[in-house]
Amino acid sequence: MHGDTPQPMTPPAPASASGATGTSQPATMEFKAVDNESETHSGFNLMVAAYAAIWVILMGWLFLLWRKQSALHTRIDDLEREIDKAAEKAEKAAKQGAR
Repeated sequence: MHGDTPQPMTPPAPASASGATGTSQPATMEFKAVDNESETHSGFNLMVAAYAAIWVILMGWLFLLWRKQSALHTRIDDLEREIDKAAEKAEKAAKQGAR
């Protein structure tokens, strides 16, 4: 077993509908290119289109995240200003009441 070279795995041949095992050859796991002129799109063009679509979706998502983050920062700044105003009012009221 140590000196044997590994052989490619082949899936078992499908059983026929009648249940009898035929003498058909098992399918191999090798890629075999098909020369067919009926293809309308090349694989390269489809790959480039897929990558372009992914990048467009990613950039759109990042733009939406940026807008949400910007709106959140604006809201936090507004709340901080309101808190500061309320604190100043409370200090003035405390000074007024201490007199």
